[in-house]
Amino acid sequence: MKLNLIILINIALGLQVAAITAQHSYAQDADSMDENPSMTSVGLPPSAKVEEEDDSVIRKPKEADPPPPKEFSKAETLKVCAKYKDKIISVYGEMFKLQNCTRHHITDPDQVFQLTRQGASVVEVDATDVAALPVGQTWESLRVKDRPCSAFNKKYVTFSYTDIYFVENCVRRLIPDYETLLAHRQERGQKNGEVLALTAKEFWSIRQGRDISSIIDKDFAKLMDGSAGVDIIPVDEACKGVEGKIVTFYSRMYKIEKCRKREIDAESFTMARKLGDIKLIELKPEQWISMPDGKPFTFK
Repeated sequence: MKLNLIILINIALGLQVAAITAQHSYAQDADSMDENPSMTSVGLPPSAKVEEEDDSVIRKPKEADPPPPKEFSKAETLKVCAKYKDKIISVYGEMFKLQNCTRHHITDPDQVFQLTRQGASVVEVDATDVAALPVGQTWESLRVKDRPCSAFNKKYVTFSYTDIYFVENCVRRLIPDYETLLAHRQERGQKNGEVLALTAKEFWSIRQGRDISSIIDKDFAKLMDGSAGVDIIPVDEACKGVEGKIVTFYSRMYKIEKCRKREIDAESFTMARKLGDIKLIELKPEQWISMPDGKPFTFK
């Protein structure tokens, strides 16, 4: 009886020790999880967990593949080409010029201006029509390549839209004034000869020659040597209405004082006075030749 009591006591003590040991082990595991966050509550690394979707992220839907570009038949291309022949076509602000049924992009706005001056019109077209035309070089590079200096032989050309040149044997000669241009055209039988606008590359590829002699200077020289056939009139009559005035004759400027014409340097005049505050009078040939010269006039 005494032996059985001892056995029961030992069993109870053993169960108590096992419970304490289990409780201690559980506490150590919890501490280990706090110190090592890579371990989960079930002892698995994060990579083994199933990822949860983030509802706050809006996922972009997959875009459908664009449709393949339309293929145009040769007949369709020729139809569009005939429709816009000799015109500048515009789509979404881009300009194209047609040549040999090929569209050439115009990148320089000045080229659009030049083409419209030559009679080309600008038309807005549908993108489908543009797509029917094959793409070529830019219009500027095409023109430079296709227009050597020989293409301008015996023609009037310009680059700045102020100066006009006559090209002969790949040499450009400046025409100094409008009167000379009219006389030059008349001599050649071209009353309304076209003035071709050149690109910078075209212009500088043509060698510069001597200026064409001004017809104004020729007429003035005739007056100087008396071969112009102008009659001399009395001095009083010549300076009537111009005494004390600033006058011009061809490219020269004078101040009339005591019926004498005193030449003025045109540059000094523009520096000293505003051109808009005085009315210049053009002398007649008989007035100019009849008044004697005085000392040059200078502004103080």
